[in-house]
Amino acid sequence: MRLHPSDVANFALVEWSDNIGISDAPPSEYFPAYAARFNEADLKQMGAWHALPDGWTDMEYWDFIDARRRLIAKVIREGHECLVSKGCPDEAAEP
Repeated sequence: MRLHPSDVANFALVEWSDNIGISDAPPSEYFPAYAARFNEADLKQMGAWHALPDGWTDMEYWDFIDARRRLIAKVIREGHECLVSKGCPDEAAEP
C-alpha cells in the first residue's frame, strides 16, 4: 500500500533503546511498559501534543493513520490560531 504524503508525519522519534525493545510488536503490547514511566496527566498531555487518537494502541494501522491525520491538522490549526491571536496558553497546557 502506498503512503499518502501526510503519512510521513505519522513517523515518530523513538529512542534507540526503546526501539530495540519494541521491535515489531504492536502498540497494545509495548505501550503499557512505556506508559508506566509517566503519570496520567503527562500521558494525556503527550497524547494530545502527539495527536494520538483515543484507543490508538488497539487500532488497525490505517484507521490509526486516518484518525491521527485529522488530529495532527487540529494541533497545527490550534497552534496557528494561538500564534495569530497572541493568546497562547502556557507550555503546560494541552493543545
